[in-house]
Amino acid sequence: MFIDTLRQALTLHGQRVYTANDFRQTLRIVLAGMIALGISCFYNTTYTVFYVIYPMMLLSLVPVFNRFVVKQFLCGAMLSCMMTMLFVGYLSQWPLIMTLAVFSLYVLFFRLMSQGTLFLLGSIGVVCQSALLNFMSYPTTDWHTLIFSIIEASVMALGLSAVMYTVLPDVEPRGRPPLIVKDPARVRHESLLAATVATLTFIVFQICDLSDSLAALMAGVLVLFPMHYRGAVLSSLWRVVGATLGGMYVLLAQLLLYSNDSHLLLMMPLVAIGLAFGVRLHVIEKVGAGVGFSCFTTIAIMFGQSLHPGNDLVFSDLWRIISVVGSILITLTLVFIVHLLLNHFAATRYIPSPPGQ
Repeated sequence: MFIDTLRQALTLHGQRVYTANDFRQTLRIVLAGMIALGISCFYNTTYTVFYVIYPMMLLSLVPVFNRFVVKQFLCGAMLSCMMTMLFVGYLSQWPLIMTLAVFSLYVLFFRLMSQGTLFLLGSIGVVCQSALLNFMSYPTTDWHTLIFSIIEASVMALGLSAVMYTVLPDVEPRGRPPLIVKDPARVRHESLLAATVATLTFIVFQICDLSDSLAALMAGVLVLFPMHYRGAVLSSLWRVVGATLGGMYVLLAQLLLYSNDSHLLLMMPLVAIGLAFGVRLHVIEKVGAGVGFSCFTTIAIMFGQSLHPGNDLVFSDLWRIISVVGSILITLTLVFIVHLLLNHFAATRYIPSPPGQ
């Protein structure tokens, strides 16, 4: 199954072609990720992972850059930061009320994603909210540093995106993506299903000491992006294959670098090669968060979060792969259960779209 999925992702056929626009997009994502990693390593930032992931997510999930994209990205990041601070700061002494508040915000974000027009705002809000709730639940976390890092990373992501689109613009205009028409019951099903599972994940991470499992948390959250059971199954398979590919590459890079992982001149070429492979695969797939997206985000997170002097990247790599697989299996089980429950009611029943939608 692993080999078949990888072969299908790498095969060029039909509409899966590698155009001049795709090549430009590949260069934009890789260069932005490399610049962000270099800046964060140079200044030794505390939350390097945000600085690296944000520009790559923005450039990969949205192949255009305009004022509407900027507004969505900033609104998603700012709204999640403000609401999460309010939840943790004022409601943490009432766990039930805080959980309901977290669920309500998840419903809002996933509803925006399901409706489509504000998908970027909702997706950035979900990712940011999940990471913030995880980090801020531990007493050792400096809230000011964390929030400032999120804001700074968001601004830097927009700045890098603007520069990349100026230096490497598309060769030809891109067409608008097809509009998927959803009935109200499907929108309710998708938003409630994803929000419920995301909230259950939040509860698990509050009960258990999983401060070093950001990769597992993000894997479970990204699996929810299709917002329905069939899509979650396919997304899970892509996520496992991509995370395994990325993890294997990082492990190989660690073996090559050995104790020289603090030297940027030695580290950067290996990072660039790995990112280029994952990004090119992502651009070829044209499925959003597929195998390639999972692969290059794994590489970016591992190098951004763990590749520092004195860190055992081999252990981190193996733990990441194991935790990601475990998180995905648990998330899929929850998605299946909630999917069945919601389908018992006509108001939240999911009816698949006709082929091609």
